[in-house]
Amino acid sequence: MSDNDSTKRRPVGRPRSELSKNAIIEALITLLEESGFAALTIEAIAAQAGVGKATIYRWWPNKSALLLDAFLMTTEPNIRLNEEVSVEENFRNQLQNLAKVFNSAIGRTTIAMVADSGGESEEAKAFSSTYLKPNRELAKKLLMRGIDRGEINPQVDLDVLLDMFYGPVYFRVLIHKKELDHTFVDMLVEQVMKSIRTSS
Repeated sequence: MSDNDSTKRRPVGRPRSELSKNAIIEALITLLEESGFAALTIEAIAAQAGVGKATIYRWWPNKSALLLDAFLMTTEPNIRLNEEVSVEENFRNQLQNLAKVFNSAIGRTTIAMVADSGGESEEAKAFSSTYLKPNRELAKKLLMRGIDRGEINPQVDLDVLLDMFYGPVYFRVLIHKKELDHTFVDMLVEQVMKSIRTSS
């Protein structure tokens, strides 16, 4: 075989495995929106993605692991903190983005799955280590920067403050089963900021 023949037969673009993974993620999201998580099967996902079941099981042991991975892959770019703007603007922007995530089928389903699985489940541990803790640490750094810049009362407990920002969001989604809208997020951020601003 000549070098030219070898070059012609070499795959061009992204590896096939990456294309297959993307197809599986897209299939999961589509089927979630159509029928929900309870009715979802690996067989259905494989058929929708145009792959074999073995391809899915090569990367994910079950549909819960696939769901969590899909959630992380599709939502990670939405969670960002900008150190160049105020604490209030940061949290308003972040919670508005979080509202979009939790109003989506994959967002609602992932949060419900983790909550139902129990605190010591593999799903809960993975969600905490890959999503909750990293984002909480980023948010805590932002609050510390806000204290250094004189935006926030230095006497506040940062962990309690983070719960004040995020607790109502999870409560509204998990307990009240309501969507998050701009009005709710704006009111939440405004009320929390009132309690932690430094005196002018």
